[in-house]
Amino acid sequence: MTKILYFITDMDPLGVELALKQKEMGKSMEVGICLLQDAVYFGCHGRKGIGTVTEAIKHGIQVFAAKKDVELRGLTKLLNKEIRILDYAEVIDLIFSYEKIVNI
Repeated sequence: MTKILYFITDMDPLGVELALKQKEMGKSMEVGICLLQDAVYFGCHGRKGIGTVTEAIKHGIQVFAAKKDVELRGLTKLLNKEIRILDYAEVIDLIFSYEKIVNI
């Protein structure tokens, strides 16, 4: 099984949409999304793009967010509960658990 992780760093929903399409094309493929920097806003309830992130979660895509980026923006209580918050050491470990990394 191929494992692909999408690193998303800005407010462009294209990365989330590409991850969704990747998952739909390869049902046996494991796809993950890691929200970094301003992209952590996508993980908040009621924000533009949250429908896309929610859709990704519904399709079995694991979504992660960098703890420091979430905290710096004051979003800890606003983040979707299904998004796993990781510190930077855990983000590094995450990188090594996937075969391919796509940085958007």
